[in-house]
Parts: sequence; structure tokens; C-alpha cells
Amino acid sequence: MTMNDDLQRKIFNRREQQKCHLEYNLEYQFYNAVALGDTKNVCKYLMDTESNDIYNEDEYGKLSDDALQNARYHFVVATALITRICVEHGLNREKAYTLSDLFIQKMDTLKTISAISVLHNEMIIDFTERMKRIRKENIYSVHVMKAMDYIYLHLHEKIRISNIAESLSVNRSYLSSLFSAETGVSIQQYIISEKIKSASHLLTSSEMTYSEIAEYYGFSSQSHFSNCFKKETGYTPMNYKKLFYQNSEV
Repeated sequence: MTMNDDLQRKIFNRREQQKCHLEYNLEYQFYNAVALGDTKNVCKYLMDTESNDIYNEDEYGKLSDDALQNARYHFVVATALITRICVEHGLNREKAYTLSDLFIQKMDTLKTISAISVLHNEMIIDFTERMKRIRKENIYSVHVMKAMDYIYLHLHEKIRISNIAESLSVNRSYLSSLFSAETGVSIQQYIISEKIKSASHLLTSSEMTYSEIAEYYGFSSQSHFSNCFKKETGYTPMNYKKLFYQNSEV
């Protein structure tokens, strides 16, 4: 029997049993609420975490005969769809997909449908809250957002504006002017700020030396890194680490 035969048989059986998947308009309302950061409406779609049959309801579709495996599959599908939609509506691509990976990895350790349902709701709220914060902030053009994505992915390199412009297939001067107009800072200032922000996490959570961190983020020297760090945070790297360092016991 071919896949098409299986498909026709399955559709016939569902039609006879008057079963159907979630209506498109309801599905659209849910994903649109997530993309808009509409927590109030999103909460209407959260799962009943006390029910072990939630993933077996007809509108979800059956992905596995094993109930727990069925729940796992649905979690992965939902996370993938929400991630893609949020990226399309402005969530940083690398952050979104890394967050998706983390949620799926965490789900993979759970042993009950109820626990997966709880995490499912947490995942939905997390993405929705992130989208809410984005909408409260300035909304940037596609070129500026893509430039920010490029910078985020290349923080550990010496980032040249010409390389960013080339990756976006736009003129360097145009990109620089657009970026400054929309963000209020130059691309170079933004790059330094993001490098320092990321470096501060390494200072407080790793054993890397100041020179190693400076080299990792592409600063010309440790003194250059220290000067930029103090200008950005108000602290020298040494003082910052003393104040905020988190050891492994903590």
C-alpha cells in the first residue's frame, strides 16, 4: 500500500468518525497571539497539565501509538513552529533556535505526559514574553535587524562594517546611516557594546583571563578591552569580576 493509499484511508476514517484537526482560524489566532506578545490571549490556549489525554484529542492528530512518544512529538512540532514564527516577527534568530534546542533537550529528559504539558506551557509563555518585550522596544527595519543578527553571530571575530554590508547585499554607507538613524548609535558603537555585554558574562562565569577574553572578542589588546569595558559599564574588568563573579558552588 502506498503513502497515498494510507492518506486516503486515514482521511476517510476521520471523516466517518467526524474527527478533524484544529480549525485554521483557531490555530492562526494562537500563533498570532504568540507573535504579538499577547500573553492574555495566549493563556487561553495553554494545556490542562492535569490531563494525560490532552495530546490524544482529535484536533492534535496522532503522531505515535505510544502516548508519551506522541506527547514528545507534539512538543517538538509546537516548539519548531513557534520558533519559526517568532523569528519571522523579529526575535533574534540565533537566540530563538538556541532557546528551542534547550526546551526540546529539557523535554527529552521528562518521563510523564503531565510534565511535558507543564513545560509546553512554559515554552509558550517564554516565547510570548520575549515577543512582548520586542514590541515594547524600537521596531527596526529588516536590514538593521539582519545586521544585528550578523553581529551577534560574529561577536568573537573582528567585525568589519563592510563585511556586514556585503552579507546583506547593501551599500556600506547606506547601512551605516540607516543603522544610526534607527538605533541612535553607530554600528561600531553597537558592536563594541554587544562585545562588552557578552564579555561581561564570561568574566562572571568562567576562569578565562582578561587577556584571553580580550583576544576572544577581537580587541587589539588587553588595555583596549579594559578601556572599552570601563567606558561601557563604569567598571574595570577586574572590579567587575570581583563584584559579580559567580563560582561553581553558587
